[in-house]
This record gives sequence, C-alpha cells and structure tokens, in this order.
Amino acid sequence: MTDDFRRIVTAVNSDGHSVVDIDGPPPVVISPRHPDQFLTAIWAVDQLPTSYTAPGDRDGFQLSPPPGGVNIIRNKLPPDSVIYVDTDGCPRLVADEEYLHRTATVDFICVLEGELWLVLEGDEDVHLRAGDCVVQRGTVHAWRNRTDRPTTFLAVLFDADEATLAANPVGPEAL
Repeated sequence: MTDDFRRIVTAVNSDGHSVVDIDGPPPVVISPRHPDQFLTAIWAVDQLPTSYTAPGDRDGFQLSPPPGGVNIIRNKLPPDSVIYVDTDGCPRLVADEEYLHRTATVDFICVLEGELWLVLEGDEDVHLRAGDCVVQRGTVHAWRNRTDRPTTFLAVLFDADEATLAANPVGPEAL
C-alpha cells in the first residue's frame, strides 16, 4: 500500500500573478503504527493570522501544531485486521481502549475515501463514510477501520487552550 498523491501550493509571483509554487508529493510522510499507515504533513501554520509567504513545510512530522498554529495532515489508515494482529500475524480483537488518545487541539476531520469509526470513551462508536466530517473538541478518542480496505481522511488540527477543557490526557498523541 502507498499514499502517492499530488499537493499543489500556489503563490503570487513578483509580477503579482497567481502561480504554482510547489507541485508534487509533500516532503514529510511517516508510518507511526504500521508500515501501511501513512501520515502526511500537508501544511503547517505557525500562528494566526498567518502570512501568505510563510513556509508550510517542516523538517520533521509533528502531530500537534505550535501554540496558536494549525497543522493539516492526511491519514491513510489500513484495516484493523492489518494493524491489530497477534504474535503469529493473525488478526485479533481490538480492545476498546487501544490507541485512545487526546490532543490539545480542536480538529476538523473529513473522510475522503472509505469508512472510519470514531471511538469515544463514553459513547457509542460513530460510523463515518466518505464525505462525513467530524469536529472534535479535545475528546479522548481512537480511529478504527473495520473494513477490508484502506481509509483516507484529512485532519486539520488547531491549537487549543488546555485551560478551557475539563479532561485529562490519555495515552500518547496518535492520529
């Protein structure tokens, strides 16, 4: 499985005309949980309002944005049966609490392709399909792909004020 796609970044040239500044794959891609999972850093904003000329590529991958910033990330997630396997490499049951995490962000999640399940610690799982969007406000959650095909979703993470949320972090940051 790969996650080859094209990213177009525009700019205004010295003549004041709109031009393509970057055309090609984003430079930062990682596989945090499994070799078939791809997290791709699409663009990062250090602060709002931002500058039209501020660079958006970073040297390394960072899930959470800097204070006052925004990160845009594409996640290609393989099926649970590929990620959650026993010592013999066979699919296993996934415990409800596996990969539960919380980020200090307000996130906008949009399913681009496939199906995805949003697992929340105190509610029923939410089944999402291509085109569905989630606004996630500091909740403890996990993502599951209970199908036999990869799922691709876009996440836009905005830095948030931790003092406004009455919840404790659970587990490492993971997307």
